[in-house]
Amino acid sequence: MAVKLTVYAGSSLLPGDAEKLRESADTLGVDLVMQPPIIRGDLLRTPTEGRWNNRTLILDGQFGQNLSVSVTEIREYLGRGLYLAGASSMGALRAVECRTLGMVQHGWVCEQYRTGRVEADAEVALLMDPITSEALTVPLINVRWLLRELGERGELDAATAATALEVAHRVSYRARIPEALANAFRRTLPADTAGLLARQLEPDALPHWDRKRLDGIDAVEAELHALARFPSHA
Repeated sequence: MAVKLTVYAGSSLLPGDAEKLRESADTLGVDLVMQPPIIRGDLLRTPTEGRWNNRTLILDGQFGQNLSVSVTEIREYLGRGLYLAGASSMGALRAVECRTLGMVQHGWVCEQYRTGRVEADAEVALLMDPITSEALTVPLINVRWLLRELGERGELDAATAATALEVAHRVSYRARIPEALANAFRRTLPADTAGLLARQLEPDALPHWDRKRLDGIDAVEAELHALARFPSHA
C-alpha cells in the first residue's frame, strides 16, 4: 500500500531544503506532496486514500490576504480519523490550539506556545514574496531563538538579550527586514553587541538560525520516517 505525506509549506523551507526532503522521501519510499501555504478550505480538500498510510503536515499558512485555516476545519478533518501535524509557523499555532483534538506538535516553536513562554501569534508572522514564498522579513520568534542561543554560548548576557528582543519587538513584522533590524540594533545597543547581531543578519548567516526552518525540516523528516515504518509498507 502506498504511503503519502502532504506538506503545506512556504517560507519555512528553502528551495534546497525541499529538494533534499524529496530525495529523503524517495529513499524511504514515501510519496511526498509539497503544497503552497495553506488557506481556508484547503485542508478538507486534501486528497486522502487511507487513514493510516496518509499524513498531512502544516508548516505555513496565509492570513490577511486570504482566510487562514480554521479550528473548525481541523476539528472536522481530525473527526474523520485522519492524521494531522503542525510545526514552524501557522502549523505550530494550530497544532497547539488543537492539541486536545489530536493534532500532533513538532519542534521548538510549538513548545514555546504550549508552555506559554510565547503567546502572541504575531511572533511567527513575516512578509514573503508572493511568487517565490521567500521570507522578506525576520519573524520575532527566530530572533528570540537566536538571542537564547547566543546567551547559552556566553556571547550575550541576559539583560542585553532582553533589550535586544525589545528592540526587535518594536519593529513591525512588516518592516523587520534584516537591514532595518540591524540598524535598529545599532541605534540602541552597544557597538560590540550590535555588530555581533548584525553579522547574524547577513544573508549567509540567516538560514542557520531560522528556527522555523529548522523545525520544518525536522518535522518533515520525522513524518517521513514514521510513514516508512507503516506496517503494510514493504
